Amino acid sequence: MRRRQPAHPREVVDAGLQSERTYLAWQRTALAFAGVGALLFYSAVSHGPALAIPGGLGLLVGTFLFTRAQRRYRMTVELARSGRIALDRSMVAGVATAATLLAVACLGALLATA
Repeated sequence: MRRRQPAHPREVVDAGLQSERTYLAWQRTALAFAGVGALLFYSAVSHGPALAIPGGLGLLVGTFLFTRAQRRYRMTVELARSGRIALDRSMVAGVATAATLLAVACLGALLATA
């Protein structure tokens, strides 16, 4: 039995699944930032207030990423349905920079409290 060839190239693309996986990946990244931030905030109680600053930054970045991922998902699905491609390399670079800064801030805070 042969598969039916799509009449139009747009029939090949499922506008939701790739965007869904990307959205879930950004959601996991946001939850990781927020989780690390919450743990640092919690550790600030016993190790001093220096850990509260990177903890708060982690929570803020996690919240920002979570809300940005929702908006980005809706926009990407709409663009895919209309046949256009949405690229946003700046978000990837921004998250990588935020992760590096959070790691350096945590290291600095931990060394300051030791």
